[in-house]
Amino acid sequence: MRILDRLEEGFCAMALLATALILFVNVTLRYVFSASTSWAEELIKYLMIWITFVGGSLCVRRGAHIRMDFLLGKLSPKSRGVVDRVIYLVSAVFCGFLAAYGVQIVSFNFRSGQVSPALEVPMWIVYSAIPIGSGLMTLRFLQRMATPSEGVN
Repeated sequence: MRILDRLEEGFCAMALLATALILFVNVTLRYVFSASTSWAEELIKYLMIWITFVGGSLCVRRGAHIRMDFLLGKLSPKSRGVVDRVIYLVSAVFCGFLAAYGVQIVSFNFRSGQVSPALEVPMWIVYSAIPIGSGLMTLRFLQRMATPSEGVN
């Protein structure tokens, strides 16, 4: 699992760095040289989609998703653990359904051969963020369900 942890973190870091660099170059070209690239905005949008889905998994692993713990604070530690497990199970089921639906979307886009307008990248690659990220989140929620009292990794 440590390899998967590093892959998630490395991907998000590199995608965020690439997004920042491309955005900086495009803004500089636009406002300093009165020219811009036609593909930069599209690539940034697609990288942000991937960062969101893979980053969601990273947040689950670290326990960084927002949660309302007002009521949890009033429960005993044992009851809190049970509620945490139920929440993680429901979240894993939701993400599992999202991953399955994402596979259908990717399959449809693969068969249709749709490509993006500026980059001409097959759209199934872009849409693959949904099943991959949701699948990773499902795995991470199941991990947290197995050890809900575990702190931030």
